[in-house]
Amino acid sequence: MNEKFYEKYSPDEQEAFVLIQQTLGASPFENQWEMLTTTLGMVFCTNGKVDTKRGRLNWLITEEERSSQNTWNRFKKGQICRMKVRKLLDKYVPKNVAPEEFNAWCVVDVLEQKVSCPQLEEVWEAYNQPVIIEDEVLGKLTLNRDFEMFEGSFQWNETEISLVLEVDAQDRSTWKTTCNTARSMVSELEKWDQDMRAFSAKELTSLANEWMEEDDESTSPITEKIFAERISLSELAFPFEDGFTAYYEDDDMFWGHTIEVCGSLEHGIERANIVG
Repeated sequence: MNEKFYEKYSPDEQEAFVLIQQTLGASPFENQWEMLTTTLGMVFCTNGKVDTKRGRLNWLITEEERSSQNTWNRFKKGQICRMKVRKLLDKYVPKNVAPEEFNAWCVVDVLEQKVSCPQLEEVWEAYNQPVIIEDEVLGKLTLNRDFEMFEGSFQWNETEISLVLEVDAQDRSTWKTTCNTARSMVSELEKWDQDMRAFSAKELTSLANEWMEEDDESTSPITEKIFAERISLSELAFPFEDGFTAYYEDDDMFWGHTIEVCGSLEHGIERANIVG
C-alpha cells in the first residue's frame, strides 16, 4: 500500500454502490500509476443515501497493470459496482472548487464487480436520454454527456461550420449562458470573421513566410492581405465560463495545421496561433 496516496483520503471506509461513467486515463504517481474513472452516482449501503453528483474514483496500479487491457476494462460505462471507498480530504480539493462539489474517492476494494441497484439504473437510463436544443440562430444542438458539450453545425457562406458549446450537463443555467454567447457571435459572424482574419494575418504572416522558406518554395512572399484571404473558418467553440475559440483551415501555409483564434465578446480577439 502506498501511504502517500492514501493519506490524501479519509481513513473511514464506506461501502457503496457506484455507477460508472467512463475511465479517463492514468497519471504517474511515485513509482506507480494513478487511474481515474468518473462516476454518475453513488448509493451508500449504511444509510441508503443516494448521491447523483458527478464524481471521481482513483486507484493505484503498477506499470505492468497499466499495460493490461483488463485494467482499462475494469470499470465500464453504465457498470454498477459494490465497493469500499474513502473520500478525498478537503485540504486536497483544488482551490477553485468547493469541497462539497469535488466528489472524489479512492477505491479500497471492489466487493462485487457488477450488481443491480434500481436507483442507479434510473440514473443511467436518464443519462442516456437524448437532449436536443433547436435554436433559430444556432440550429440543432445535441448534448454529448460524456464530454459535457452541445454539438452541432450550421451553414455560413456556403460552408458548414462545426459548433461546440461546453456546458455543465447538470446545470442548465450554463446551457443558457453558453448559448447566449454563441448566439451573439454567430449573429454578427461576418464582422467577427473579418476581424479574426485580420488579427491572424497580423500575428502569423511572418511565421507563414518562414515556413514557406523552410519548405524551399520559390514563390512570392505571403502578404497579410493574402494570408487573410486564404484562411477559412471551420469551427467555433464556446466554453461555458467565458470566451470563444475559432478554428481556421490554413490552406497549407502551415502544412495542414489549424489556426486557433481565441478571445471573448467582452475583450475582443486576444490571440492567434497554430495548433494540431
